Amino acid sequence: MVTCLILASINKKSPRILLKFFFLPIFLTLFLGIAIQLQFQISDISSRQLFANLILMSWCLKSFNAYKSIKSILLQEFLQSIRDLIYQKKFLTILFSVLKISFLQIICFSSVFSLNYLSGYSSLNLLDILGVALCILGISIEIVCERGIKETRRTENNFIRTGLWSYFRHPNLLGLLVLFSGLQIIALSGVGSQWSILGFIVMLLIIFKKCIPLIESHLSAKYPEYQEYVDTMPKLLTFIRK
Repeated sequence: MVTCLILASINKKSPRILLKFFFLPIFLTLFLGIAIQLQFQISDISSRQLFANLILMSWCLKSFNAYKSIKSILLQEFLQSIRDLIYQKKFLTILFSVLKISFLQIICFSSVFSLNYLSGYSSLNLLDILGVALCILGISIEIVCERGIKETRRTENNFIRTGLWSYFRHPNLLGLLVLFSGLQIIALSGVGSQWSILGFIVMLLIIFKKCIPLIESHLSAKYPEYQEYVDTMPKLLTFIRK
């Protein structure tokens, strides 16, 4: 699926299709898991699976019109390498690059596979309820952040530093982590699902080692005063103003 998105972007000579529908493969995986489960009558669809899939489907649909700048910054190096490889006609290398991106998606969303392809309790337990609550909290934080970003872009040409951004630098990424920590908790109710924790760890590494440094480097280059903001605000997980 990622390959199709890349080919469509190449055909249109624009990365917009890939950036917009980057999480479409995950969205389709959810339907595929349920379809396989129903077709082969592997098991009944559990309450935890239903809740988790509905939440993740909503997030995927939201992602089609959200995270534009984050996806653009994260995939900038990849897209540039694809352009260079096309010019050099190194199509085998392009294939390996696409497979690498696809593999990272699979790893980061390993909780999805635990939810849909491993058996577990049919009803919600206390751990599942906690996971659902965290998912709802995470999406709520993201929605609040997205509205704040849109309002700032509409009224002023500057980076946002009001609302949740007055407490820490990346509340939108915090919302994302809360959401996926909730999904991971729900996924742990599946039999033999402990392996999926690896995906959450990889996602943490991508956010802290790749995403945040790239975002802050981009904003520092665009807004000279952003570095002062970085020096006075923590990254995440504190409501103590400095």
